[in-house]
Amino acid sequence: MRNIGTDSSTCANVNKNVASGRKTNDVDAITATNVDVSAGTGGEESAVLVNVGGRGDAIVFSDEVESVPSLDEESDDDDDEDSWNSESEDEEEDVDEEFDELFAERLRILADCRALKNLAEAFLHPEQPVKAIPTTFGRNYFDRPSAPAVMDDEDADEEAEILEDVENLKKAARAYLHPEVGVRVEDTTLFGRNYFERPSAPEVETFEEAEERAKILAEAAALKQLASDYMHPEVGVKTTDPTLFGRNYFNRYSAPETEEDEFADERAEILAEAVALKKSAVAYLHPEVGVCSEDATLFGRNYFERASAPDVESMEEAEEKAKILAEAAALKHLARDYMHPEV
Repeated sequence: MRNIGTDSSTCANVNKNVASGRKTNDVDAITATNVDVSAGTGGEESAVLVNVGGRGDAIVFSDEVESVPSLDEESDDDDDEDSWNSESEDEEEDVDEEFDELFAERLRILADCRALKNLAEAFLHPEQPVKAIPTTFGRNYFDRPSAPAVMDDEDADEEAEILEDVENLKKAARAYLHPEVGVRVEDTTLFGRNYFERPSAPEVETFEEAEERAKILAEAAALKQLASDYMHPEVGVKTTDPTLFGRNYFNRYSAPETEEDEFADERAEILAEAVALKKSAVAYLHPEVGVCSEDATLFGRNYFERASAPDVESMEEAEEKAKILAEAAALKHLARDYMHPEV
């Protein structure tokens, strides 16, 4: 009797797959080394190399070759069963994963739709009360510490009455100041006499006469504007239309030369000094001319009407005195001529 045992073996690829409760090993690429072969008599033979490659059906020893029944049918059945079980399990796992993903996606879509529906209902129906879980609570917006002060019912009613009175007064004042504005009646049962069509109303111009009058007034205003522009060229031109433009009169090519700012300032100073000197000379040469003051806050004492001034003769006395002095001078001249005929 032979006993075949292995001291050591190496497996190139060992797959431990679980299919239908049994383990399967890939025996196609098994390489065994150091196989001990013992004789039936108890003798021991040296270790030999055993090679099983591909789908061989013989065990090769170093000293003999023994035929082994073929195991192709059994191995093929096992492989087919294992592959079918693994494929079925993979397909089931893929189907389960796809179903789980679709189910989770559907749940998320339904949750989003439910949230959007609640938001739309809350927006379209603000009168509905808010449904809250008893465990949730929050602060009242109107009773918070930082909320503005709220008026009592009495104060609110009084304020409303005051505002109504003010609105009525405003309406009455507008109706009094603007009688041309038509009266708006909200009650069809109210009626009254027309102020402008009453028998004692003044005559009203026709539409043609009003247009003719407006044209005449417009032409008069244009002529007035033209005369003002002609008499006062120093007044700047005012226009409200930004599309209007024209040539500048003072910057045209044929305009006379304009002094620079420095020369103009120096010239103005010289003229101002000349005017001041002229005024001083006139005041010195003509003391009889009264002093003209343009500032009402300036005042001073009159030299000729001061308290310590000598008495001033009247106009009649001065003329009489002048006549007497003239006659005295004439008599003096006559007496000198009589006393000194040689002169």
